[in-house]
Amino acid sequence: MANVAMGQFSDDGQSWWDGTTWVAIAQIVLPRLPPTKIEQSGKLETARSRLRKRGWLNWANEFSLAGLTAAVLFRPAERALRDYRLWTLEQLALATAYLLGANEPMLAGEATIMPPEYIGDSSKRDLAVVVTAAHVLIFRIDSFDGQPRWIALVARPTDVRMRVLPLIESLFRGPALVVSRGNEQWIIRGNPGVLNPKPVLDAWRTGSAQRLFK
Repeated sequence: MANVAMGQFSDDGQSWWDGTTWVAIAQIVLPRLPPTKIEQSGKLETARSRLRKRGWLNWANEFSLAGLTAAVLFRPAERALRDYRLWTLEQLALATAYLLGANEPMLAGEATIMPPEYIGDSSKRDLAVVVTAAHVLIFRIDSFDGQPRWIALVARPTDVRMRVLPLIESLFRGPALVVSRGNEQWIIRGNPGVLNPKPVLDAWRTGSAQRLFK
């Protein structure tokens, strides 16, 4: 394996080549990412200010909530949450480039972007999913600075399943994208009007189809 180029995962998705040696996925800690366009434009600080004014910026853990309540209570913060989501997607793209290089960019991503005062199951906290041409990655977000920091999953598109919560479930739990592999499951929750799982699902289906018919 000495000739493996930097920016590559092992076939089983358990290790990553850092240019010198293979590192177990569980041991990877992503470094501080450079400022994104949203940060440089000042939109991120504006979004944070709007959320602080409503008492919704409290980076604690995770949340579960009734979708109908969310649709009513969170509407005034929707623009701020959308900007926050764009910032997170920019960070996910940078994190993906750090791990895989320019030859395998992020095609689509989604993250848990909701006012975090609605705390729920900590096993599903602060998650994000990324789809590339060859991989599906689940990142864990650092609650201190909101950055993708750790990796929970690396898999081929054909090794995972994705679905959107059915309407009846989303009414009581809020909309969500569910990623699963075997008995493992990760739930990417979002706010109505902010979460947009379609690009992720489309990229995943395309990647799965390409691998199946190679």
